[in-house]
Amino acid sequence: MKSSLHKILFLSILPISLLIAETPNVPTQLDFSSLVDDFMEEGNVLKKTINLSGKQRMLSQYMAKLTAQISLNIQKDQSIVELKKISELYAKTLKAFSVGDSDLGIKSATNAKVKEQIKVLEKEWKNFEEQIQLIISKKDKDAKALAYVLENNEKLLDSSNELVSRYEASNTSANYLEKARLRVVNVAGRQRMLIEKMTKEKLLCVKSPQKYNSKLKSTVKLFNDSLTTIIKGDSSKQITKPSNTKIIKQLKVISKLWEELKPLYEKEKNSSKELAIIIAKNSTLLKEMNTMVELAEKEVEY
Repeated sequence: MKSSLHKILFLSILPISLLIAETPNVPTQLDFSSLVDDFMEEGNVLKKTINLSGKQRMLSQYMAKLTAQISLNIQKDQSIVELKKISELYAKTLKAFSVGDSDLGIKSATNAKVKEQIKVLEKEWKNFEEQIQLIISKKDKDAKALAYVLENNEKLLDSSNELVSRYEASNTSANYLEKARLRVVNVAGRQRMLIEKMTKEKLLCVKSPQKYNSKLKSTVKLFNDSLTTIIKGDSSKQITKPSNTKIIKQLKVISKLWEELKPLYEKEKNSSKELAIIIAKNSTLLKEMNTMVELAEKEVEY
């Protein structure tokens, strides 16, 4: 696949080389390897950035899920510790989009529309983080901070998703395979968010089934449909069918887990034991889905 990509790039550059060859006093033999490497590096950085900006969507729902667990007194102390870690990761990654972070492999944003959305997100995050800190420090005596997070987490999710869309739209490559790969990283990355979102909604159904049952059904359906698309491919959605053996194997692992969990998410009322299974397996499914996204980002062949 790498050699094929090089060939595509070479053919796209060929007319330029022919023009140079016909120009006096210009060497006819050029080394295009550095140009190809620069092109591929730019694509790799963008895939990495879409992966991490997509991960922010998941983190917004991860924080909301943990807040739901705290409000229901489920693994409360453990959830508070985890909430601190996840909120710090969200803050660090958001900052990296503005100023860059070599550890995360992110360069500072240069696209005007991307930079504009980062500022929107920074403003929303400031208010959201203040409430998260009250929960972490156990100063939320009247539970207003809990209520704020549960009511506003999807606003943060929407803004985080818009940032992913703007990063994807910033791609200047006309290459179909490059666009398709970025799309896969985006959609597969969104699956991580949906795992946390539907677990949050399943927990909140315990308190408010009328409010969250329909939302949960929609989230489960989107996860299921998107998984089918990633496995089978869909040209109308710019998703190619995978041929990489590592990716195919990883999708089979995810499918098996989903077959086990899907009936529990779809069940109208769950026992305490079933909710415990959902919470425990949620982490496993998230881990395996994250591995899939990493493969989609880093493997040369999809």
